[in-house]
Amino acid sequence: MFGVILLWTGPHSVEQRVVSLRMFLFFASALIAFSTPYLLFPDPAATLLQLGNVSRKDIMRHLAGRLNLFWAGGILCVGVICFGDLNSPLSHLPLKLLYFISGALFFSGLMMIAMYRYTKAGAQSQFWKESERGRELRGRMAEYFKFPLDPGSIPSLINTVLIGGGGMILVSVGALFYGLYGVFFELLPALFLVTLGFYRLKTLRPVSLTNYYASNAFFNEFFGETMEENQAASVLQADQLWWVPSPVKSHVWAMLLQLDRKLPAGRVLAVGHIVIWVLSYRDPSEQLMVSAWTLFALFHHVLIILSLSQRFAPGWFRRWVGSPVQWIFARAWMQFRWILLLGVSIMFNSLIFGHVSYAAQLYILAGYAGSALVISYVAHIYQTYVSEQFRV
Repeated sequence: MFGVILLWTGPHSVEQRVVSLRMFLFFASALIAFSTPYLLFPDPAATLLQLGNVSRKDIMRHLAGRLNLFWAGGILCVGVICFGDLNSPLSHLPLKLLYFISGALFFSGLMMIAMYRYTKAGAQSQFWKESERGRELRGRMAEYFKFPLDPGSIPSLINTVLIGGGGMILVSVGALFYGLYGVFFELLPALFLVTLGFYRLKTLRPVSLTNYYASNAFFNEFFGETMEENQAASVLQADQLWWVPSPVKSHVWAMLLQLDRKLPAGRVLAVGHIVIWVLSYRDPSEQLMVSAWTLFALFHHVLIILSLSQRFAPGWFRRWVGSPVQWIFARAWMQFRWILLLGVSIMFNSLIFGHVSYAAQLYILAGYAGSALVISYVAHIYQTYVSEQFRV
């Protein structure tokens, strides 16, 4: 990942590097909004924490620890974008440091807000899931839209929109401040996020135990439950996977069924398309647009990484229903359901704004397909020889 970012931004000037950092924070806002609840809950250590009767301070430290790896990766990405200058690494160091501080504060502040909102989401989700209002909403959605909405997911949907959309808006506000008032004013959105994040976590600490156990119980139930009989007709059917070869169709169906029940991938990818179109409207260079589409195409494959979780395909299940080669190709073919939408979006975007040539479009789509297979293979190797070998 860091190597890809270095190859992407290494030859750029400091001005292009600033634009790349903004674009990274755009995508990071969506990724934080999407990934935080799955990094936090359900927590396998919840039983031990409850038996140990840990304090509020220890719970907060434990929650932060579950996000540490994700947070550190984001800060390192910001550092590579700011300081990974292959042409003149020692030039403009004060400006690079300023934007590193801004990006690190922005990423950290948004993560603190996400931690706060998703930790408090459990009690709200339980209300929507069990209340009369929630049952009424479920009935309306099933009647009018033929869609099996779980009312308990409403707070998570709201959090996804608020965190992802809010982060993207603040990136745009920072760029606007830069254009109107100068470089130092672009720090203001980052300082606002960090201040708000610290304040929210401070208010969470006195009630952290209640909210932690409520959220963990809800997400544990939400990820483990099955759909009711009157909802079964609305879920994905195997015969709808017309693009999948027969030898792996059942494997792809099982994986997509689990992912669709538990991950709002469509919402996140829709936000990504909107971000790319907004970026196109600002009339950037063709090189920047090609980079943006390529990164967005690779971002789709986060779903492959998330599918490695034991909640989606336990080891006994994979060994029972298919060979390793079948599961590698199943994860790759699973990603082809997005390629048509990606191709159409790139084509129409290029027709309207004229940024990406037809040859570049073909390279992006070919890279999407090829990277799906490569990442599926690497993911299988990791899951087989690293994750499951050392899993307690």
